[in-house]
Amino acid sequence: MFRFHLPFLRRKIRSSRRTAVKARKRRKHLFVRTVRLAFNRQVRLILAIFLGYFLQVSFVSTAGDYLGVTPMLTISVIAAVTVCYGRIQAFWCGAIYGILFELMLPGTMLLNLFVYPSSALLWSVPFADKSVKQLEYERGIGKAGRNRSPIVRTLLCSLTNSLTYEMVNLIYIYLRESSIMPVHFHMAFVRVLATVALSAVLLIPLRRFFGYKTDFQRHNAAKPRPYVS
Repeated sequence: MFRFHLPFLRRKIRSSRRTAVKARKRRKHLFVRTVRLAFNRQVRLILAIFLGYFLQVSFVSTAGDYLGVTPMLTISVIAAVTVCYGRIQAFWCGAIYGILFELMLPGTMLLNLFVYPSSALLWSVPFADKSVKQLEYERGIGKAGRNRSPIVRTLLCSLTNSLTYEMVNLIYIYLRESSIMPVHFHMAFVRVLATVALSAVLLIPLRRFFGYKTDFQRHNAAKPRPYVS
């Protein structure tokens, strides 16, 4: 009886070993793939941040001298990073820009160092992607429980960040010169419009560079089902 069941037991042991080896290889492959994707995302983020700074201080500033208005490419990058990556990366993006502007382009003392990170962190709260727990909570209380259009959120994030920067800049002008002329409001308004227009132009290329699809492709995805407790 023992000899009759022995080949069956051997086959069972061999199959279980093969399954364990395959599962181990699959977990290893998934881990390596996850690390590679995370590394590529961070490299793309760093490249976008520093490329945005160098283009701002070179090409965009030179073009602004001829056009009469200089849009803020760095704010456009912050808006795209906020929607694609989230709050922490948006804060670090703003902090890096603030430090670079404060060191390389000295102007109003501590303006860039204060405004860039604080504004990026403040406006990342309403415009960054909501977490899974937040979406489930909203569905549980009867709301839609979904993230709004990333294109609209990116443009609104660029608008609010540029408005915050211009408002703080006007306050600095008032404290330093004790008078604000209508031309200051006009130039601030034009810079805000130029920054939002630049964000609209660079929105799709930046999202593609970060590895995200366009808003039109996201609408074709299945709608989330309501949360049931």
